Amino acid sequence: MPDHVLGLRELARVVRPGGQVLLLEHMRLVNALISAVMDALNPIVVRMMGANINRRTVENVQEAKLEIESNAGILKQAIWRFYELDRL
Repeated sequence: MPDHVLGLRELARVVRPGGQVLLLEHMRLVNALISAVMDALNPIVVRMMGANINRRTVENVQEAKLEIESNAGILKQAIWRFYELDRL
C-alpha cells in the first residue's frame, strides 16, 4: 500500500473494539549500517518483488494509533516480524 499509516488507520477503524490486528511484516532493522544498506537496496527490491524491505513498522503503527501488544521475530534483529496489535 502506498501510505502505510493510512492503511493501518483503516484497519484500526474497521476492527471492532477490543479486536486485534495481526501483522506479519518485513521491516527496516535498527542497526545503522544494515538499515543504510536496506535503504539503498529497497528501490531494486521493489522493482523486482513489489515489496518494501525498509518499512518503519513500529513508528507507522504508533502513528496510526494502534498499540503493539506483542512483537516476535525469529532473531533479535529479524527482518520479518510478527505483530499483534490492539485498537486503542
